[in-house]
Amino acid sequence: MGLKCVSILGGAILMAGAMFAGQVNEVKVTLPHPVTVGAITLPEGQYTISNIEMAGEEMFLVCGDHTPVVTLLSARVDGDTDKTELTLTKDGDQWHFDRLAVEGQSQVFQFLNVK
Repeated sequence: MGLKCVSILGGAILMAGAMFAGQVNEVKVTLPHPVTVGAITLPEGQYTISNIEMAGEEMFLVCGDHTPVVTLLSARVDGDTDKTELTLTKDGDQWHFDRLAVEGQSQVFQFLNVK
């Protein structure tokens, strides 16, 4: 799994050059059911979510073994957490990414472009 995600992430960093700032954090998650992002539906399974910052925008890359890489825009919202937790929301019969809380951070990431 790592090769696909790393090569795409590496290529994106090389192409963007100095536009990228900040650190890359990785969170491993297991989606219990399919999750839709725009026109793409990610099947249930294990994924890596990596945080990057580009030109002041918080973004996350969602990488799976056999799925396309999905980019999510996010905003930081107030929140406190003592554990790492991904929250999904259901809209009709579709699930979407909602929030990501990361242990040790005083803010939570709210995903913006999930539908």
